[in-house]
Amino acid sequence: MASTLDVGDARIVYSDEGGGRQGSGGRDPVLLLHGSFTAHWLTPVGRRLVADGRRVLNVQRAGYGRSQDLAGSASVAAHAGHAVAVLEAAGVRRAALVGHSSGAAVALELAATRPDMARSLVLLDAAFPYAPDEPAHPAMPHALQAAADGDYARAFDLFLGGVGGPGFREVFVRELGEDGLREAVEGSRYFFTTEGPALRAWPFGAPQAAAVTAPVLLAVGGEGERLGTAYRARAAQLAAWLPDSEIRPLPGLSHAAPLEDPAAVARVVEEFAARHGD
Repeated sequence: MASTLDVGDARIVYSDEGGGRQGSGGRDPVLLLHGSFTAHWLTPVGRRLVADGRRVLNVQRAGYGRSQDLAGSASVAAHAGHAVAVLEAAGVRRAALVGHSSGAAVALELAATRPDMARSLVLLDAAFPYAPDEPAHPAMPHALQAAADGDYARAFDLFLGGVGGPGFREVFVRELGEDGLREAVEGSRYFFTTEGPALRAWPFGAPQAAAVTAPVLLAVGGEGERLGTAYRARAAQLAAWLPDSEIRPLPGLSHAAPLEDPAAVARVVEEFAARHGD
């Protein structure tokens, strides 16, 4: 069942499911922070974690799904603050954080500013910060131009096709249905007009990374150009900054890994959370 939390600049919808209640001898709760375009990137992963006995808080970040960015300009810090408010409302003192793409930036910001609340982090294809030596994203200029022209559906296809391969729409439909794909296309407007600029303005570097005391797993797509050369460069950059981190390849999976193989991603999350918590 979904809950709604008013936090001043946003109205946040989240679900709180499964066992492992803190204070009752259970395992650490998991907080899911999805990437851009859709609030449901991690929903299939969350279902598997719940089935495995984890308590899972799945946040629909401001501007996506049923959550609202009331200010219309949420920063990465604001998204992290919303996540903190959800944890506090749910009575969770500390959680294993899982962030995908732009959601990884939110997880890092939360862990840096509230290290007491982060037990561990699993970051799937962290989208930011950029690595100085990463290759240019060939589809991004065309996607940005399409968005500037107001053609957000085309911008969505160009961007997701570049990071997820030509079959990414079928992956969306398989896991989220036609309505889920439609929601993701509609979410492209918020990404290109609001979240993208906020992410590029996010001031995160070595000093901020040094404040992250929790262990971090940097999960990245497998070999091959379409599977994320840039994301591997960003993971290497983060690993150089973070005091307790490791990189784990996800062979055969792209930036759409949480939808391509949610069972495999759930196993990665469960194994890391169990190793560094509970």
